Amino acid sequence: MKPAREHDLSGARVLVVGGALTGMSVCRFLAARGSVVTLTDRSDLAGKKDELSALAGLGVELMIGGHREKDFLDADLIVASPGVPLSIEPLRRAEAAGVDIIGDVELAYWYLKAPICAVTGTNGKTTTTALLGDMLGACGRRVAVGGNIGEPLVELVEGSEDLDYIVAELSSFQLEVVDTFRPEIAILLNITPDHLDRYPGFDEYVRAKVRIFENQTGEDRAVLNADDPEVTTETKHIAPERIYFSRREVLDEGVFWEDGRVVCRMDGASHSYDPEGSALTGVHNRENIMAAVAAAAAVGCVGDGITRAIHSFRPAAHRLEFVGEKNGVRFFDDSKATNVGAALKSVESFDGGVHLIMGGVDKGGSYAPLFEAVRRRVKALYLMGEAADRIERELGDAAKVERVADMADAIGRAYDAASTGEVVLLAPACSSFDMYENYKERGKDFARLAAERMEKR
Repeated sequence: MKPAREHDLSGARVLVVGGALTGMSVCRFLAARGSVVTLTDRSDLAGKKDELSALAGLGVELMIGGHREKDFLDADLIVASPGVPLSIEPLRRAEAAGVDIIGDVELAYWYLKAPICAVTGTNGKTTTTALLGDMLGACGRRVAVGGNIGEPLVELVEGSEDLDYIVAELSSFQLEVVDTFRPEIAILLNITPDHLDRYPGFDEYVRAKVRIFENQTGEDRAVLNADDPEVTTETKHIAPERIYFSRREVLDEGVFWEDGRVVCRMDGASHSYDPEGSALTGVHNRENIMAAVAAAAAVGCVGDGITRAIHSFRPAAHRLEFVGEKNGVRFFDDSKATNVGAALKSVESFDGGVHLIMGGVDKGGSYAPLFEAVRRRVKALYLMGEAADRIERELGDAAKVERVADMADAIGRAYDAASTGEVVLLAPACSSFDMYENYKERGKDFARLAAERMEKR
């Protein structure tokens, strides 16, 4: 068990920026440790009256409906929530004035008493994190899962001394504001353009991702995707021992896909696992399985427990989720494919005959990486939302394009055009905020409308 790194924040003036789930948890955590806490948010946090009242009862000052510069400059420490861009003017002025700015991951790390397996990447983080947690549990390890999935890491501090591992999903937003954070195992699944509506450019996004390795030493391990050129290029000079996984090549050392099995060659031993029959389908899940197998093996977990975890695992909703079939036409909901890289792997999971529903809010990246996969596998594109014009310009020569008014229109046209053995796939490559509250609501609407349409046919 690693030693504690607790900081004494009793009496410290701490400003928490952002009142979503993580911000609320951080406020409670700091108040319990005697900090003088202020929560600030630009919005009025409508609908969170009870939560705000509870925070006020703990002595948290609430500065809601706008930021007050004095709160930023007078703070001893600022904890920025993941959804808050570091580029906002009050944070920039505080940084210039020498105020320390961290995020919830760094704060939790100061207090957590169990080793951390951290997972990041543009796509596949949630599945890999949950699957790795299941694998470690099936091998008898005491484990908790949190971060960008489930509970914020500060919620896992209490009782962490009784855990063998904490498995944490980390976004680029969370990694922007780490300082001393050092995971024992760090997994980088892939890097493709995403969140370019928040970052000045792709390079800044990449730099945020690779910060996961920043404080690792030769005693730690990094699990890396050998098939992703961005990953291999950006990790050439990192300090930890590198463990690679590949679905394209047989590796002398590492984890790879061979004859339908996952083969793990590490630390002088070889193990293989048969995923046939598991719910983890699609090429993206091959990579997720291999990454989790590699990380589990890195901490000594191999054998039957890994097989059980693979076969008992159920992916979260809206991640290439099968939602129904009628007359040989299958419907798949991959609403979580909110960027081009995720949509590409979604399309590549099918040999052909795909009726692809795309569109939403453009996130700034090019759709060109989809061109060849669309040309080879997609029969028609059904485009909706704000990004439709741009998608048609970039992919219109790859497949037939139909412009649709909404999800119901898209499903109706795709279903009517599909033949037996073909697929209606929602893989938007865009965020959902022009038409839906979030990707979950978009996926639910797809499933509901698909069920209604199938009933009519």
